[in-house]
Amino acid sequence: MGKIKNNKKKQSRHNATGMQTNAEVEEALSLQPIPVETILPLIAKLSSPDANERAWAAAGASNLLMHDAGTRRLMLSKNLIGALVERLTDSVHEVVVEALGALRNLTVVGGDEVISEMYNKNVLTPVAALIPALGTMIDSMLSGPATNGSEQEKRKTVWDWADNVISIIWAMSENSEKALKFVNKLNIVPFLMSFMSNIDKVPPKVIVAAAQCIYTLTDDNPDCRAVFVKNTDYIKPFMNILTLDVDVEQELLIKTLACGIVINLRTVIAPKASENDFTDIHNAVLPVLSGALGYDLQKASVEAAAAAQVVNAQKQEPDLSKPNQPASTEEQALAAIETRLQTLQLALELIANICTESVEGVEEEEEEDWKDATGDDDEMEGDEDEDNLENGNQDDKKNDGLDESTMREMEQLAAASVETPMDLSSHPIINILISTVFPALINLATPTPLSFPEQIIPTPVTVAPEITAQLATTHLRAIEALNNFLLTMADAVPGKWWYKHRKADAEQCWTWLFQQAGAVAGKGVQVGAEEKGQEMRGAVLDAIVGCLWTLARGLDSNVPLSDFHVPALMGAYSSTASDSMRVKAIGCLGVIARRQGAIETNKVIGEFLINLLKSNPSAEACVEALNAIYDIYADAEFDYDMPVFVQGNFNHELKGMVKMTRFMARNIDRRKNRDLRTRADEAVMNLVEFIKYKEKERRQ
Repeated sequence: MGKIKNNKKKQSRHNATGMQTNAEVEEALSLQPIPVETILPLIAKLSSPDANERAWAAAGASNLLMHDAGTRRLMLSKNLIGALVERLTDSVHEVVVEALGALRNLTVVGGDEVISEMYNKNVLTPVAALIPALGTMIDSMLSGPATNGSEQEKRKTVWDWADNVISIIWAMSENSEKALKFVNKLNIVPFLMSFMSNIDKVPPKVIVAAAQCIYTLTDDNPDCRAVFVKNTDYIKPFMNILTLDVDVEQELLIKTLACGIVINLRTVIAPKASENDFTDIHNAVLPVLSGALGYDLQKASVEAAAAAQVVNAQKQEPDLSKPNQPASTEEQALAAIETRLQTLQLALELIANICTESVEGVEEEEEEDWKDATGDDDEMEGDEDEDNLENGNQDDKKNDGLDESTMREMEQLAAASVETPMDLSSHPIINILISTVFPALINLATPTPLSFPEQIIPTPVTVAPEITAQLATTHLRAIEALNNFLLTMADAVPGKWWYKHRKADAEQCWTWLFQQAGAVAGKGVQVGAEEKGQEMRGAVLDAIVGCLWTLARGLDSNVPLSDFHVPALMGAYSSTASDSMRVKAIGCLGVIARRQGAIETNKVIGEFLINLLKSNPSAEACVEALNAIYDIYADAEFDYDMPVFVQGNFNHELKGMVKMTRFMARNIDRRKNRDLRTRADEAVMNLVEFIKYKEKERRQ
């Protein structure tokens, strides 16, 4: 049972221009590649003695890079990166600006391999060399107003230059550890802070780029954090941004990024706060983040589909004679929707992480208990125990049952559920989570007609693939945040207050999750969710099953069960290739099976788990199924123990699995997967003890 941890590195990067941010989705547009006869002369002109031709070629390359994946691969094969890097030291300013734009576009659509190639071709050195002169120009611009039209145009060029420089540094820092180490040595924070300290004088797109860069640099990066420790005044602009009233997409993104930066720097802002307790910071950012969740995805999808139809009808081959074409009204509308969706994703991620911090300490303690229980020995103890089991030799002096952490979980849960006299709905953070965040998560997790491609093989091109990708990611982030909300309410809030005092909400959430699972699966997990182009269906389904598991734990197995729920969870296990989803389905079934007064349900789940173990499942599934059985049948007093476990001869079945499970555990490489090996060793050790415990239990 796990929380959703920080996942910002896995998100598609924000692009303030609204250009495509996911190369695989972009490739689905199926545009015809530009012929090599067009590309080769263009790349050759990057080295032309005529500065106008060099600038034109760089602008044309920037345009073509966004056209389709085939054209992009062809251009890269002709050493486009090397040619553009050379132009960064061009003597003509316009050429440098256009080359920067092309390289910036590559960081947006190129993917990790292209960014790695850019680093290997030393793109950061000439980019960094541009910063001093750029900083001087910007300082001059910020010191006084523009006086005429030509000066305004010059300033626009400088802002474009700054936007591209920062965006390249940011994208490479986010996707390459080597690049991050390089950037750490540049002392770039003062340059970036010059924008954040003058948000009323700098165009929003540049503020967005600077904030994105700082957000990435402050994420688990001690070198950058040290800069803020030495310059505590740098934190003030971000705290000021949190208080601004905004209503424009880019401004809202800036405000959300400021929240992320403040959270990243929480140990700098509140150095004396106890571990995992940053209540004041969370009180400051949570109202901003919850406010960012108020967006109608259903309406946005309708508007995006209408705008995309117009754009697709007008789509033409790029005109290299006019490489810099202004965006149409519909393209601007799509860009605004995409920006808003990316703001949502960031806000959801930050809310999920706030919830994570509140339960992190509990889970870390559990991990330490596991390590203490199993130690580091590579070979399992207990071969003698196995022989004793096979020979029927029971040693009463042996441990009578499982270790306390697994055998007494139900008692621990009960002890944690003592009713609290406090009305926790008045607590500022809990109140926002319950009253604002929870209903918003339900809305944002609900699919729209544009959220997933139709389930036809091969997957068809959607009307707005960029928006479809962003919608699906938004749904996934919402479900992940919901899971962490449910975990917080189960593990961090005293007495499981929400599950008791908002029981109707919890029960409705259970029913709603099954409805969403059906909508996302569509024609079925096997048919849709794991086919090419349908991967996001599988990811969202995985997250939904995780929420069901968490919710079942919070409700103490008293879930509003319908006839199809248990078969659906079994079907989720059987039809997916995802170990993560299998483990979550087993975990959820394990909690449901603990219900008293539901012997037939317990029998169905118990037999499912026994048959699952006999089928030689993956190590992850095997460990989860064993632990589920230990919890379900931990006590002979449970009303289902005699009619199901005893009369079903489950203990005999488990005896026959000892060798198989020990073999499973020993085949896990401790060096490659230490956590799984530790859990597997513990599960196998507990299997031996559990069998003896159950045999002795009814003799007493």
